[in-house]
Amino acid sequence: MPKRMNNPEERRTQLLDIAEKLFLEHGYYGVNLDDVAAGANVVRGTVLHYFGTKENLYKSVLERKSAKDTELLLALMESRDQTVPEILRTFLYFCQRNFRESKNETDRCFENRELRYQYDAIRLQTYYKLLDGFEALIERGNEEGVLRIVNPRGRAAAILFGIFGISGESMSTIEVTAELQDLIEKMLGITL
Repeated sequence: MPKRMNNPEERRTQLLDIAEKLFLEHGYYGVNLDDVAAGANVVRGTVLHYFGTKENLYKSVLERKSAKDTELLLALMESRDQTVPEILRTFLYFCQRNFRESKNETDRCFENRELRYQYDAIRLQTYYKLLDGFEALIERGNEEGVLRIVNPRGRAAAILFGIFGISGESMSTIEVTAELQDLIEKMLGITL
């Protein structure tokens, strides 16, 4: 008999871990709450207790992944270990890698309008969380003489909105990579 888990946060994390793995392997429609419950050795009611619906569980998986990515990107933008162009190259690489790794799942997600709206709402939250950090990075580039951007806030908003717009389309990884690089280089007037 499996050990009883008394910590609600640990149980929630366990359910999210299992759900994320299953959604990545089988897609949204290939997973049901019973699959998640079986993976955690609990009853379906436990999953319902924490998330209410499969849709809420999926949204929680997306939000957690977005929060991890946002943390990493904010830390990168605040880093003083790299130059601004190096940070931008790493940022670009991160966006490309993230797109490539989640492409199958996001393509499946976009087939359903409600899932697409959930995904877009989470991406928009991420955009707002990154905006101040990206603006500060552009300001730093201006101070260091690498960039000459008159309105760092406006340019940061345009670049991030462009990145989220491009990565939200059903395009090949090669197309997204080229578009992301072109967007950043042209909007900042540098070559990466």
